[in-house]
Amino acid sequence: MELQKKSLLFDDQLIVHTLAQLKGRRLRMTRALAGLSRQELYEKIGIATSTIDTWESGRVELSEKSAARVCEAFKKVGIHCASEWLLSGAGSPPRLMKDVEKSFFISEDINGRMDESMLKSYLPVMPLFLDEDIRRELSFFINIHKNALFHVVDEDFMNSRYKKSDCVAGEVADLQSMEGRVIIAQLMDGKTILCKLLRNCGEKSEIFFGKGASNKEVKIQKAAEVIWHRMSKKCSE
Repeated sequence: MELQKKSLLFDDQLIVHTLAQLKGRRLRMTRALAGLSRQELYEKIGIATSTIDTWESGRVELSEKSAARVCEAFKKVGIHCASEWLLSGAGSPPRLMKDVEKSFFISEDINGRMDESMLKSYLPVMPLFLDEDIRRELSFFINIHKNALFHVVDEDFMNSRYKKSDCVAGEVADLQSMEGRVIIAQLMDGKTILCKLLRNCGEKSEIFFGKGASNKEVKIQKAAEVIWHRMSKKCSE
């Protein structure tokens, strides 16, 4: 009985280690695309090269907070990488930014009024984030993804991976291709929700809202897989 318990514990550790290795490979690949050594990445985000090495080797699992910091560093050298992709492989892989994108993120002189006008053209009312950087990033995301959907999280979801007042966004895609994924769904009344798409059943789709909630069938007008996620302070009331 004791031997079986140890065996199960070992299996659990092996699974965790494998996930950490997958995150590490994605981080190493993106760093190579950016042309950054571990020392150069350290200089940009202030995290020791030994720590970066433990992430890339899979000895320590990359956290959501650390992934966000790393993505900010890649942005500064012209690499677009979503923390969602680093953590789970979901969404688009990292890519080189176009010149116009680089100027948006790297330039110190950003026209805030232009950003605001883009947001207003997308939705009549834009949530008032306390963090202005999120507003600018979301504005840019909407500008380059013509079929974008975004949502401000109503309550903690997926074991608090998405917290209340976080902002998520994605690009509209076919529902069938997103089964089993966390999506932003726009319902027939125009309201957006964050949920997990269990299966698409034609006119209706079965979704999961969270722990303790029953699965529901809803009519979805359009949906997008979450590929951009930013942790935010609570919106001002």
